[in-house]
Amino acid sequence: MSLAVVMPAYCEEGSLESTVVDFLTVLEGTDHQVIVVNDGSSDATGEVAERLAGRFPGRVLVVHHPANQGYGAAVRTGIQAALDSTDAELIFLTDSDGQFRARQLPWFVELAGAERADAVIGYRQRRADPPARRMFGWLWTRLCRALLRIRVRDMDCAYKLLDRRLLENVTLRGDAATISPELLAKIQARGARVVQRPVDHFPREHGHQTGLRPAVVLRSLVGLGRLWAGMFRHSPAGRAAQRLVRPRDVALAWLTVVAVVLSVAGGVYFADVPLSYPDAVSHLLISRRVLESPTPGFAQLGGVWLPFPHLVALPLVWVDSWYLSGLAGSLISMTAYVLTTRYLYGTARLLTHSRAAGLTAGGVFMLCPSALYLQSTPMTELPLLACLAAATYHLTRWCRTWAPRHLASAGVASLLATLTRYEAWFFVPTAAAVVIAITWTRSPRGSRLRRAEAHVIFYGLLACAGIAGWLAWNTVIFGDPFFFHRGEFSKPSLWVSGAEVTTGDWMMSALTYAYAVVGNMGPVLPVLGVAGLAVHLMRRRSPVPLALLVFAPFFVYALYGGQRPLHVEEVTGSLYNVRFGLVMLLPVALFTGGLAAEVRTLVTALRLRMARVPAARLRTLGHVFAGAVVVACAVTAAASGIDTRREAEAFRATGVERANSTAAQWLRTHYDGGRVLMASFGNETMTFDSHLPLSSILYEGSFRRWEPALRDPAASDVRWIHLRRTPGHQDPVWRALGESPELNRYTLVYEDAYRRIYRFSGIGSSA
Repeated sequence: MSLAVVMPAYCEEGSLESTVVDFLTVLEGTDHQVIVVNDGSSDATGEVAERLAGRFPGRVLVVHHPANQGYGAAVRTGIQAALDSTDAELIFLTDSDGQFRARQLPWFVELAGAERADAVIGYRQRRADPPARRMFGWLWTRLCRALLRIRVRDMDCAYKLLDRRLLENVTLRGDAATISPELLAKIQARGARVVQRPVDHFPREHGHQTGLRPAVVLRSLVGLGRLWAGMFRHSPAGRAAQRLVRPRDVALAWLTVVAVVLSVAGGVYFADVPLSYPDAVSHLLISRRVLESPTPGFAQLGGVWLPFPHLVALPLVWVDSWYLSGLAGSLISMTAYVLTTRYLYGTARLLTHSRAAGLTAGGVFMLCPSALYLQSTPMTELPLLACLAAATYHLTRWCRTWAPRHLASAGVASLLATLTRYEAWFFVPTAAAVVIAITWTRSPRGSRLRRAEAHVIFYGLLACAGIAGWLAWNTVIFGDPFFFHRGEFSKPSLWVSGAEVTTGDWMMSALTYAYAVVGNMGPVLPVLGVAGLAVHLMRRRSPVPLALLVFAPFFVYALYGGQRPLHVEEVTGSLYNVRFGLVMLLPVALFTGGLAAEVRTLVTALRLRMARVPAARLRTLGHVFAGAVVVACAVTAAASGIDTRREAEAFRATGVERANSTAAQWLRTHYDGGRVLMASFGNETMTFDSHLPLSSILYEGSFRRWEPALRDPAASDVRWIHLRRTPGHQDPVWRALGESPELNRYTLVYEDAYRRIYRFSGIGSSA
């Protein structure tokens, strides 16, 4: 295998000859050539090199720089000479200062073949340099590794064997010491297989080292900075940063900025009520228990609430202040709020080719008071909306481009939606039907069935994976694939009473859900949405947004079948689960954006009739009109009250919740350590507000510890016992111990109309 040795030389008259002869001796009998690059040396280095070339014709090639250009330029010149003047399959880079020996080079060549390595890089185990140079080399390597993400132990070790093909299409610009990290970073970016091995290093016997001169150090650092900037510019993070500085769509960029500002402002404004919903507390508890409980682990996810929001919150709930304030969950909702705004803009613009339509759709969503409130809470509605908006956007992109990556992205977004809330399970078959319809109508007649089948399977395998996984999880953990629906803590009878006015009444169910939609959006937006839907159908636009309409019949059916309760003031005089209507904001926003596109068409017609009016003024008039509509809808919705917030505040104002708050405050003050026996179901706010360490609480999910603790709490080392005795809603602890002699060992320390709290005293007997 042919080999070219590249050897830069600057003022190395004392060591150049011995170094070159050493390599020529070791390589005797092989196809090789040594290329010496004299970098404008001021001593006799050039003459020594020419004498070597005359002494060993055909084996030594000399290249001269008229003036000193630096180490990086010398290496580049040597590599180019090796590529242009030789047919060497391997190129070896080293120095001419005599600190490396040639005896390990044949081993490197053999290793490259045995390991099928593209590069074999040496590292000095014992560096024979002065302390200052060793320290600088250590710092230089760490700095390069941190900035360039290069997995190399010794950055500037001049013992590198490289496959010729790696260097043929690599452009090097590095100056001074930057040339080595640049070379390594670029071959790593090409996916080269790099092997590292130790090499011997010897003290310098002739000449002086120039690497620590201030000018050289400065050039190296400046070069490294330029190299990092250049590589960062082409990295995913760099491209994202460039899009922030120079966005492709200025309107989308400003819309995103406004959404972020509104999200933060909403979070601050609603900072006193992010945990008013009991479900918000439950989500935080589930996430935290995965990390902190008597039996931590993913089994704490349970089998009722879908897992995706809780898994996403895991890195955040570990911070106590974020967990206790609810910020750990709110940050997820706030992020979802911004993403939903962006996806709605993109979808509306794709559907109508109108930027005004995108701004209207995004504005309608982000200015909705209910969306602003719920994005400030750890509830799961906003993550669901973000997943649905993403699925709709990518399906729309797929309709326009037929690119498989967009259909796959839609499938992944649908998968995440199905792992966020159960209503998304009914979106998937509807979206699949849309995929079939679009493929069928756009395919040649002879291949319709085959193509429709292929596309729906491709989408469905991804979209349904979450549902299949959740059924499997329930089977493995609870022995019932439908435990999430008919288990002890999830059966509809827990929430739906026999007096629900919607059960068995289609008209009342539809009317109740319609009121819930209006309660979330105000009275104007639904009207605009219906008008936009009519325009959408008349214009025969993409059928993808129609899939979002499935949620209206789904919730109406759920109310009719008694699966979930929904109360609105117009029907029952109270509010409960009114947030179910918020999901309809997605299609309403898109269809309202479609109306804005019609305004653009009207503006164009006016321009033709009013030729004297500048086109820019008419476009501004159209945008102002669209903006005024969005703001008017938001003001109307806000004036009618935020039903989602009023529902949560009404819950917190009940006598039971006030008693829970008082009891939680008492327990937080008097708790002095020890294990606590307290059921979780029905006591979520009590558990959370008491700030007890979750690792000390035995509850229904404490594997193999819950039942023994109910039978004999003292034997389970239980120090505190909480019993809920609310009439008709007694918890398992009350049912097991309320009249049990096991409590004789405990002293009653707190009591109200809804609970009793006992503390272990050790007095008495269970006999």
